[in-house]
Amino acid sequence: MATLNRVHLNGLRAVETVARLGSLSAAASELNVSASAVSQQVKRTEEQLGQALFERTASGLMLTEFGAVFAARLGAGFRELAQAIALADKASQCTLVV
Repeated sequence: MATLNRVHLNGLRAVETVARLGSLSAAASELNVSASAVSQQVKRTEEQLGQALFERTASGLMLTEFGAVFAARLGAGFRELAQAIALADKASQCTLVV
């Protein structure tokens, strides 16, 4: 778990969202931040990981081979987290009978 502390969650969310939606502006809209903030989070995450996740091109960002695998794993992880949170929400609505 110590390795989780070196990468910020917001950066991971930015990476996954850009990868899923295909652009900084679409990711920024979903995350309710500026495209510049998303770009900075992606760059910082790449620095924290020591790996390029995207190639910068004239037309935008393109996932590297590593970035595609990494983003897919992030997506699966975020879906698992969403299911766990939904389970907690459902459990909090249950009535405890003593």
